[in-house]
Amino acid sequence: MEFKYIIDSHSHWGPSITLGIDVTTKELQNQQKQSGVTHVFIIPFPSTAIDSNEINIRLLEETKKVKTFIPYHYIREDYDREDFDPIPDGYIGGKWHWMRGWQDSASNYKVLEDKALPKLIDKIKKTNKPIIFEEELNFTERFVEMADDMKIIIPHLGLLGGNPLSFLRAFKDRENIYFDTALASQKDILKFVETVGPHRVIFGSDVPFGYMKSELSKVLSLPVSYEEKELILYKNIVRLTGFDPERY
Repeated sequence: MEFKYIIDSHSHWGPSITLGIDVTTKELQNQQKQSGVTHVFIIPFPSTAIDSNEINIRLLEETKKVKTFIPYHYIREDYDREDFDPIPDGYIGGKWHWMRGWQDSASNYKVLEDKALPKLIDKIKKTNKPIIFEEELNFTERFVEMADDMKIIIPHLGLLGGNPLSFLRAFKDRENIYFDTALASQKDILKFVETVGPHRVIFGSDVPFGYMKSELSKVLSLPVSYEEKELILYKNIVRLTGFDPERY
C-alpha cells in the first residue's frame, strides 16, 4: 500500500540545552529514507528556543536548504512585548509548550490571567495558522474557551498533559481542535479516529522521543480504509496549514 505523500507533522530539529542532544538534518533524512516519510514539519527544542530566538531563525534557514523540511515557529515566553510576532512569515505554524510553566511537568495558570494574553491570542488567530498546543487538560480547556475558533493541534492525543481519553471527551465536538498521534498507543489512536473522525487526526513522530518508522507503523496498521489513512498521513495537515507538497 503506497501513499502519494507521508507528512510527519511533529519532529524536533537542532540542539536541546536541557537534554544535551542535537537532532541533525542527516538524522532526520535517514529516518525519512527508512520510513518513507516525504516531508517533515520541524520544531525547535523548548529549552533552546526559550534561551534565544536564534534557533527559530536557524531552523527557518535550514528549511530553505532542505526543501522537505517545513518550519514551525516556537512561541517564546516574552510574548508581552509590543512588537512580538508569534508566527512570523515563512513559518507554517507555531508551537506553544507549557508557557512560562514547568517544562513537561505542570502548567502555569497565571498565564491565563495575564492581561497580555488576549492580545497574543488575537495575533495568533490573525495569522490563520495552527499551533501545536501542549498544556495540562484544565489549562487547555480554559485556553480553548478564550481562543474560540483558533486552529489548535494537541500533540500525543494529550498524553503529556493528562489522560488522552479525557482530552477526547473534552474536545470531541470542537471541530477546530486536532490531535497528533506521536507517542500515543495504537489503541488510543483508533479510539480518536472512531470518535472525532479521521479528518481531525494527524500523523506525527516527535523525533527524538519517537522514531518515524515505528510511529508510522501504528497508523499504517490501523484497521481503517486507505482513504482514512490518507487523511491522517497528509491530507489533514495540508488542509490545515495550506502547505503544498507539490512544490517540494
